[in-house]
Amino acid sequence: MAEAGAGVIITEVVERVGVITLNRPERRNALNGELIAALDGAVRQMAEDTEAKVVILTGAAAAGAAGGFCSGGDVKDGGRGSPGSELGVPPAALEGDLSRHDTHAAMLLHLMPKPTIAMVGGAAVGAGCSLAAACDLRFASDDAVFAANFSPNGLAGDYGGSFFWTRIIGTARARQLYLLNEKIPARQALEWGMVNAVLPADELRGYTLDVAGGLVRTPAALLALVKDNLNAAEDEVERRRYLFAHEAANQSEAGRQMFERMRTRG
Repeated sequence: MAEAGAGVIITEVVERVGVITLNRPERRNALNGELIAALDGAVRQMAEDTEAKVVILTGAAAAGAAGGFCSGGDVKDGGRGSPGSELGVPPAALEGDLSRHDTHAAMLLHLMPKPTIAMVGGAAVGAGCSLAAACDLRFASDDAVFAANFSPNGLAGDYGGSFFWTRIIGTARARQLYLLNEKIPARQALEWGMVNAVLPADELRGYTLDVAGGLVRTPAALLALVKDNLNAAEDEVERRRYLFAHEAANQSEAGRQMFERMRTRG
């Protein structure tokens, strides 16, 4: 086993399965600036690691919890969940960050020539919901919950979620997810096709590793060809790039509008 990092993210490779663990359990693995940058690097590392044939994305569990994933942007930290709301950062300073990272971590999970699996043992909210959608497969614990939850925070959406969810669950349910901001429990997520399987919390990790282990037995070159076929079948590359950039621009504009409302309120 090779393991790296003990800070906001942990990466390890076990029997040719790479695992990326978001490691801010005290904040339900909410994304702050440090974790956003670390995630981008970790996904790139796993994409390039010749020892890892399959990549799992998950989150560390808080004390007393069975599992975790990602609760979105960290508003209290002044992170992406509410751009600049705590630190007074102008939206112009955030736009490059949104465009850079939204097309890195999520796009790489989607495009890397390795199967990617989201192991969701808790809340997958906001950017966490989008990151789960970026993976090829999603397995959830029976107490997991999914929610977009962008507009209540004055935001429009990021990490490619509007792109991925429209294709995974269809436009009607994707609009329901984003416009009504409903919390989707694991069993409903399974009915909608948001996840591929729902397991008791104490069985989720073992099940996910078993599936990953089965994939490892398939030649890496063949997995790459299969995934390339699937990606080519669902969209055109230029359209996908346009949609990611378009989403990032709208998220930045939502942040600018929020910042302006805060400024005018004094």
